[in-house]
Amino acid sequence: MNHWHRALLISALPFMPGFLPASANAATCDGLAALLLPNTTINSAQTVAAGTFVLPPGSPRSDSSFFSAFDTLRAFCRVQGIVRPSTDSHIEFEVWLPMSGWNGRYMGAGNGGFGGMINYYRLAEAVNAGYAGSTTDTGHRGTVMATGWAVKHPQKVIDFNDRAVHETADKSKGIIRAFYSANPTRSYFNSCSNGGRQGIVEALRYPADYDGVLAGAPSFNLGRELARREKTPQFDETIPNLKAFRERGGKLILYHGANDGPGETVKFFERVLSTVGQKNATEFVQLYVVPEMGHCGGGPVPEFGLRLQPHAGSLHSMVAALEHWVENGVAPNAIIATKYRVDENPASGIVRTRPVCPYPMEARWTGKGSVDEAANYVCDVVPKPDGRAGLK
Repeated sequence: MNHWHRALLISALPFMPGFLPASANAATCDGLAALLLPNTTINSAQTVAAGTFVLPPGSPRSDSSFFSAFDTLRAFCRVQGIVRPSTDSHIEFEVWLPMSGWNGRYMGAGNGGFGGMINYYRLAEAVNAGYAGSTTDTGHRGTVMATGWAVKHPQKVIDFNDRAVHETADKSKGIIRAFYSANPTRSYFNSCSNGGRQGIVEALRYPADYDGVLAGAPSFNLGRELARREKTPQFDETIPNLKAFRERGGKLILYHGANDGPGETVKFFERVLSTVGQKNATEFVQLYVVPEMGHCGGGPVPEFGLRLQPHAGSLHSMVAALEHWVENGVAPNAIIATKYRVDENPASGIVRTRPVCPYPMEARWTGKGSVDEAANYVCDVVPKPDGRAGLK
């Protein structure tokens, strides 16, 4: 048994967080409407009975990668609020809190494109898996491609670029503390595209907000383009000053589809390596370039655990692997991706499994056994024609 296979067995050990009961001193759901938080108005705090949540009109349609089984959700406390850190700010956010079965963790979700709406799919996914979850509209309302809201509104650009996600994390923790009479044991952020950029900015600018960040296909230029156009202060998220995040024990996992032009994400990762050194970098950051995958998914790519799933194992889920790293100090060695006959449906049967390896390694078939079984692959650094390891 080689080192990689031994490590896989260790990382596959089940990780089962304890479910935390509500304290006798916890606030009622309705009582959260009276909670006082800086620059914040709680518009509504209501209990949503199990299986009764209905998407608001105008919500974007989901695909198979989104959790959309709202009729199966457990009962939860739905808190809706507005944060106004500046006179021109109007940051709407929601926090969903399981009425029972909270796993003690907090999960923040980001936005695609230019935001402008609440990500209900990610909120439902969090509650379904036992997390307290939150998300924000990033400080304005509109379609994910609209930017007219930013014209002559520099404070709204700042809200979009970083402040809305930070304020939402801060206020969400206050709401969680009031409802459960306990702080989250750990806090995580999981998102892709602009959401991947948001996760990286959180680790750079607000390192205490999250213990672990899963950032997919970060759109590095999105915030800078708006800031340049509206002449607002620019924050360059490509400068990897992650010292404070690393020193407090934070972990960052980056991923990007190989068919989605991952060059900028690879460059960011390599700048981290050159800034902190290879040894220090391996203690807190990893990159996965996923073969054949498009933007945040797509292509003939097996499932490798970007969605929150109840009781997911760290060997098969990138989210669970991040948690295992943060909470047990065990870095993932690879994620076993699984292709089902019907996407997102394990009951349909398995077509193939394949390891997704940390960059610059790639999965290499040993030449023995089925090419459709992960056990017959090893993670190796594969030289490219130009002599470099990893992507050309």
